[in-house]
Amino acid sequence: MTPSNPATSAGGVRAFAVLIMLFLFQTLNFFDKLVFGLSAVPMMKELGLTPQQFGLIGSSFFLLFSLSGMAVGLFVIGRVPTKWILIILAGIWSATQLPIFFSSSVAVLVVCRILLGAGEGPGLPTALHACYNWFAADKRSVPSAVVLQGISVGLLAGGPFLTYIIVNYGWRTGFLVCGLLGLAWMLGWLFIGGEGPYAATAPGQDTAQAGATVPTAMLWGDPTVIGVIIMSTMSYWIVGMSATWLPPYLQLGLGYQPVAVGWIIFGIYLFQSPLLLGGSWVTQLMQRSGFSLRTCLGNASGLALLVAGIALLLTLVTTGPLQLACIALAFAAPSLTTIFGPVALGAVAPAAQRGKLIVVIYSGNAVSALVSNALTGWIVGEAGADVTRGYAHAMTFTAGILLIGAVSAFALIFPERTIARFARTVRPAATATTVPATS
Repeated sequence: MTPSNPATSAGGVRAFAVLIMLFLFQTLNFFDKLVFGLSAVPMMKELGLTPQQFGLIGSSFFLLFSLSGMAVGLFVIGRVPTKWILIILAGIWSATQLPIFFSSSVAVLVVCRILLGAGEGPGLPTALHACYNWFAADKRSVPSAVVLQGISVGLLAGGPFLTYIIVNYGWRTGFLVCGLLGLAWMLGWLFIGGEGPYAATAPGQDTAQAGATVPTAMLWGDPTVIGVIIMSTMSYWIVGMSATWLPPYLQLGLGYQPVAVGWIIFGIYLFQSPLLLGGSWVTQLMQRSGFSLRTCLGNASGLALLVAGIALLLTLVTTGPLQLACIALAFAAPSLTTIFGPVALGAVAPAAQRGKLIVVIYSGNAVSALVSNALTGWIVGEAGADVTRGYAHAMTFTAGILLIGAVSAFALIFPERTIARFARTVRPAATATTVPATS
């Protein structure tokens, strides 16, 4: 177990500056995702796209999303400083948004979305890994939540902001604005980014601790790791489809006006911000009060997905404010697992294997978004002219996916068992200091 070390806790102002930049990194990430969904209706009308075709274009974003993330996790993390990995990723984001402003070609749109997905695939897990390099193992839950707040703020601010841009200047201008914001972030990160005191290769890092590993087959075959894989994949089903299908669901499935959709999304993700910060703070406080990692990370993940699945089903039989509250729970609660899952992996994995484990899993799980976007479009399209019924079927299916994720979290995620198991079989570089603690 490796709690915070006063000697290395002096990351101070630099650590928090890095945290703010990682937060903004995620904000821009979801601006890039949300602009496509907010442009859905005018884009489909102008380009003559059916729901099935729009769903396939939405899925094209995820075609290389998982593959690029896993490739970065397997072959780049640990070899290239995270500062430059994030610079390259943000550069790809900007470079793939700008051509859409100048083109009316569906082919250009598809190619840009595929390349954008390749650039965004490693984004969140690499940002979390970079965050963990600056904060001690027992102080990572809240910083993780701050990074995740970028998702909430991206959707929160992006809803009204990008809607205003699209309504007043055209849907292509929304893509242009996202590209320019990405370039601005790159400039700031050049001056602020760097490797932190808790990186495996950081100067002064204990060499035994940094080099400690467990056998690969044992690491990837562990029930807790498998549970996180299943849980995160089911969770990402709705996280991945939300930017594409939530706006048209609100507009075409539930009958809200375009401008109202932007403000509804604002309200939904306004709720997500305190949910993520509050959830991470409560679980951190519970751990310090003696509750197990099983309770604070495993059961908490299962509960988040269970509540989300039930809430999504209730959106089909409620109206008005209650319906909006259920939508907020359904689309916000799964993001809690993106805090609890990586923190659980960081709790059980040796430092030398932590980055690869988190980046590969939290990039690979996005394959579910590739399926969810296309399948949602297919389900909606199969209903023909009865669009409302099509969306009802799609959301019912999605609720079932969330419930599968809840069951996997309850049944498989037992971090304490994994920590004890790994401690007995760790390779010789270290023993007791191999597995970092978390809170």
